[in-house]
Amino acid sequence: MLPPLALALALVVTLAFGATGIPAAKERVVIAELSWDGGLAIAHVLKTIIETELNGEVDLILVAQPVIFAAMDRGDGSIDVHPDFWMPNQAGFWNRFIAKGSRRTLVVTKPYHAHQGLYIPRYVQERYGVKSVEDLSDPVIAKLFDSDGNDKGEYWAGAPGWASTNIEKVKAKSYGYGRYFEPLEVSVATFQAKLKTDYRRKRPILFYYWTPEWIHAAYDLVRLEEPRFDGFAMESKKDDVRYNPNGCWKMYQPKDDVDWYAKSRITCAWPDARVYIAYSASMTKRAPKAAQFLSQVTLTADMVGEWIFKIVVEKKEPSDVAKKWVEEHSGVVHDWLKGI
Repeated sequence: MLPPLALALALVVTLAFGATGIPAAKERVVIAELSWDGGLAIAHVLKTIIETELNGEVDLILVAQPVIFAAMDRGDGSIDVHPDFWMPNQAGFWNRFIAKGSRRTLVVTKPYHAHQGLYIPRYVQERYGVKSVEDLSDPVIAKLFDSDGNDKGEYWAGAPGWASTNIEKVKAKSYGYGRYFEPLEVSVATFQAKLKTDYRRKRPILFYYWTPEWIHAAYDLVRLEEPRFDGFAMESKKDDVRYNPNGCWKMYQPKDDVDWYAKSRITCAWPDARVYIAYSASMTKRAPKAAQFLSQVTLTADMVGEWIFKIVVEKKEPSDVAKKWVEEHSGVVHDWLKGI
């Protein structure tokens, strides 16, 4: 029989190297680093849990959306996780990689729900009576939002390359206010700087945005009224959306059709967004513990909103926010790790 000290050392070696004496390999996971605050916050929380609770290794990589999905589709570990996958914004990727009838190379978690639309500061509504998208088709109202003197108002449609940016441009055409407005397509950071300046000077400003996000805590904003969403007019493979042949939402993206803008028509509000964590199905073999953990994560809009506020408004590092939240919410984290 081994003495107690030798027995303890043997146990340590067995745990570290496994029964074969070969060092146990750490699961390596690559998470896409996104350009918006919610995606960045979620990525760091996932990274913290995988590294501290599952002894894994996690890298964050900033790349464009098509590259993310192509890499997860290959399943080679170059990118494993998309931490903030919005539907119906990214329906094209859903149809190709997730929906029934596709190759289903990606897996998604239970979603949290979010809202999207056109916003203005409350002082604009109170001063000028702007309440709905219909008001934007009034040339007098549109001119309030003209900052460069070309007799057309401007609105931030979103960042270049976003699917939602194209959707907002189609909505402007379909509602009719596109005749009196021109879209601004600039980065989130550029827009947020403009919002800060215009809000401080009480200038009219019109923009696309979403929840959860920190700007709703920092500014008094209102969402413009629109007709209620009544279904997608295009039958597709989308598992979680409603098809209605007479629906108000008919949207093509540039990758779907070269005449996407002319063929698209949207005459209603966004449906409530469903936001998922998506990950490569190949992870179940390459990183099974991390894959099981991801399958059990359940986020809420309030949770994500809290992380965003701390990162953006309180100027805290995403990694510090994630670490502190994980430490203070061990019960939630334990549920996400159950059975691993």
